[in-house]
Amino acid sequence: MDWQFTDIEFRGMMFNLAKVPEETSVLTIFPELKKHKIFKKSPGPEIDNNLVILYIIAMYDKSTPYRSKYPDVLKRKVEIAHDVGFNMDEKGNFDDPVENLLKGMNKVVNQKIVEFIRMQRSFKYTYLVTIEASYYNVMLEVIEGATKRIPDLRNIQEELEETMAQLMVEDDNPYLKDAVLRYMEEERLGLRPEDIALKLANNEQAISNKEIQ
Repeated sequence: MDWQFTDIEFRGMMFNLAKVPEETSVLTIFPELKKHKIFKKSPGPEIDNNLVILYIIAMYDKSTPYRSKYPDVLKRKVEIAHDVGFNMDEKGNFDDPVENLLKGMNKVVNQKIVEFIRMQRSFKYTYLVTIEASYYNVMLEVIEGATKRIPDLRNIQEELEETMAQLMVEDDNPYLKDAVLRYMEEERLGLRPEDIALKLANNEQAISNKEIQ
């Protein structure tokens, strides 16, 4: 693994990634995960389950430093997938099974994610992750031309902002709060009708995982 953060930055996590040596089973280092059968289940013949679990921890631990550094979910997914060591071709694209994982198309991986989020023991955080995923899925639809979904996008945005604000009250980290506030403001500006209309007029398409480097 080639993490972007120091050991200290991982210490607040439920499962400290800095404690996992290179090429060592995550389930061996964190035996608590083995109590949940889903983590031992293969995500498919072409995907390393160890890397999948590392990806899930880095992506969905409530205190992961990747969340504050990469507010954009798509960018965060790609950065983490790169850092845990998923294979990429010479053009910088992930293998198809990994792309499917990032797009939420792997049922077993999704089950692992849900179980891991449940382990965080925070209903607010679980809800945040859920509506965050919905927000970006609808945003991609709108940018690609589904203007009828704009009202849905606005509603999800408002719910996302409110949930983030509530969650941040529980966290006194000023740097994280600042990152979240900047994220909320950037997304709010990007959702103004005039901005969406401009993107559609310029025929701007949604950015795929493969294009985010």
